[in-house]
Parts: sequence; structure tokens; C-alpha cells
Amino acid sequence: MTATLLATMGSGCVSLERSYPEKRYYVLEVRTPETTGEAVRDEILQVSPLRISPRYQDRSFVYRISDAGFETDFYNQFIAPPAGLISEEIRKGLINTQLFKYVISASNSQAPSYVLEGAVNGIYGDFRNLKTPAAVIDLEFFLTSDLPAKPGILMQKRYVRAVPVSSRSPEALVKSWDRALEEILTALTADLSTVK
Repeated sequence: MTATLLATMGSGCVSLERSYPEKRYYVLEVRTPETTGEAVRDEILQVSPLRISPRYQDRSFVYRISDAGFETDFYNQFIAPPAGLISEEIRKGLINTQLFKYVISASNSQAPSYVLEGAVNGIYGDFRNLKTPAAVIDLEFFLTSDLPAKPGILMQKRYVRAVPVSSRSPEALVKSWDRALEEILTALTADLSTVK
């Protein structure tokens, strides 16, 4: 019976060739320099999962092709929902800055000194002008505290970055998104360091 099955497969009745494009999956990855020494603040920062606009919550890449026109890409996608990927990179990046003694996720049972919440207002490839395509990320953050000395919202800021894309390929777009996220993380870190 095994010989018959092998002969059937070998005769061409079963084809393993694909007649359709394969899906490709990507992650966002921010490179932050490692810092050494003591934490700047002896406090705990909780980074909550970012919310995301319904227009961008799907894993498929989104392309802006005109002022009012957008397209999604079924074959090029994030490996997980983009809000989760961005939340993870922000948390990891803030750990590396050592601005706070501990940077935790919302699932941690420790009581935080501060809570960083935010939203992904947009993440897309801007191809309205094909000569100057750009990778766009638009994030908004709120820093709150329950500390008796400084309760409430301590900071609210929006960060929008549009980084040029070197070529019209998914890999180039993802690399530019990475750079945009790095720039936002650098600016966010600088702003958090000024909060008293």
C-alpha cells in the first residue's frame, strides 16, 4: 500500500507547487543602545498595551495611495497585530534606557509609580507620491500617576514620524517603520526624563 501511494505521488497526481503568491510576515524591531549604571529614577513605570485605530488594527500592511484612498496588502503582513508589536518595542526600549528602575507590563502585579498609556493613530506606507514614498507612524501617549504628590495626567504628547522608504519593497518599508519608531522612542524618552 505504501508503494502504491509513493507511485501515485510520483506520477504527478499530487502537485505541491503553489500557483499563488505566498504570504510574507514581518515584525517591528527597534534598536536601542544598551546603557549601564544605575536607573535615573527609583520608580516603576507600567507600559499599558496601546490601543489602535480600527483602520490599522488588522495585520495586513496599509498603503495610502491618495488623500482619501487606502489599500491593504493581503500578502505582506505583520506577524502579530501592530498595536502589540509597537507596545512591546516601546516597553523594551524604555527598559534599555534605564530611565526608571523597573519597566513592567500591565500584567505585572507590582503597583506602578507611573502608567504610560497610548494609542496608535496610524501606521501605513504613504505612496501618494511615488517619487518620495514614506513609512508613517503616528502615536499618542499619556503619562499618569497615582502618587499623592503628583496625581493625574503628567504628560500628553503626539509623535508623528514619516521616514523615507529607499525602495518599493516590503522589507524597505518595514526598515523605515523601525527607524520611525526609534525616533519616536528617543523623543518619548527625552520627554519622560523631564517629567518631575
